[in-house]
Amino acid sequence: MRFAGEFAALGTALCWATGSNLFAAAGRRMGSVVLNRLRITVAAAFLCTALLAFRGSPWPTWASGSQIALLAASGLVGFAFGDTYYFRALVILGPGRAALLASLAPLFTLAIAWPLLGEAPGPLALLGVALTLGGIFIVLRESERREHPHVEGSAFVGVVAGVLGALGQAVGFVISKLALRSGLDPLSATVVRVTVAMLGIWGLAALRGEAAGSFVALRDRAAARFMVGGAFFGPFLGVTLSLYALQHIEAGVAASITACYPLPTILISARFHGERITARSMVGALATVVGVVVLFLR
Repeated sequence: MRFAGEFAALGTALCWATGSNLFAAAGRRMGSVVLNRLRITVAAAFLCTALLAFRGSPWPTWASGSQIALLAASGLVGFAFGDTYYFRALVILGPGRAALLASLAPLFTLAIAWPLLGEAPGPLALLGVALTLGGIFIVLRESERREHPHVEGSAFVGVVAGVLGALGQAVGFVISKLALRSGLDPLSATVVRVTVAMLGIWGLAALRGEAAGSFVALRDRAAARFMVGGAFFGPFLGVTLSLYALQHIEAGVAASITACYPLPTILISARFHGERITARSMVGALATVVGVVVLFLR
C-alpha cells in the first residue's frame, strides 16, 4: 500500500494524542511514577494477548538473539528512561507544554539516525520537519498560557524532564529501526520492547521497596480507567503503529509525522475540557498539516 508508513505514523500521532489526555488525567491522581509502572504492565498484557491471537505465542520465540537484544535496549531507553521523564513533564507542565518538549524527539532522531542509519535527510524532508515543528510550536504557545500546578517539581524540572523524555524516545526509535531492518514484524518487536521495559521498571521498584504500594492507586477507579485507556492507545496500539511506520519509511520522517500528535491532543482537550482555539492556533494547525503533506511528498 502506498504511503503505508506515513499513514501508520499519522495513526500513531492520533493514538498518542488520545493516550496523552488519558494519562494526564490518570497521572494527576496517582503520580507519574506509579502511572508508568501500571500502564506499561497493562500494555504488556494487551500486546502479549494480541501476539498470542495472531501468531500463536505470547512471546516471539522466532526472534533472534540479536533482535531481542536490540529491542530490549530500545525498550529500556524508550520506556524505562524516556517515558519516565515524559510522564513527569506531563504531570508538572500539563499535556500541551509536555508535548511541545516531546516534539524535540524528531530533531534528536534525525541527528542520531544520520550517522548510525545513514539516513541523510533531503531538503524536502528538512522543510517538512521545520513546518511541522513550527506549526506545533505556534499552537502550543497559544494554548498553554495558563499555569499548571507543579505537583512533582518546578517548571524547570518539568522542562528538563521533557527534554530527557524526548531524547530517550529518539534513541529508542533509532535502536528499534536497527532491529526492524532484520525483518521482525512490528507486533513482535513491540512485545519485546514493552515486556523488557516492564521488567526493568518493576525490578527498580522492587529494589526501592515501592512495588507493592503501586497497586494502591488502583483503588481510584477513575484513575484506573484513564490509565487502562491510555495504555491501550499509547504503548499498545500507538507504539505498534510507530514500529510499522519505521519498517516502511526513514526514522527521522516517521518521528516527524508522529510529532504532530500535540495538535490532535489540543483538539481533544478543547472538546472535552473547553479550551479555546484561536486564530493563531488555526495558523499553527495549518502549518503543521502542510509540514505533514511535504513529508508525504518528499
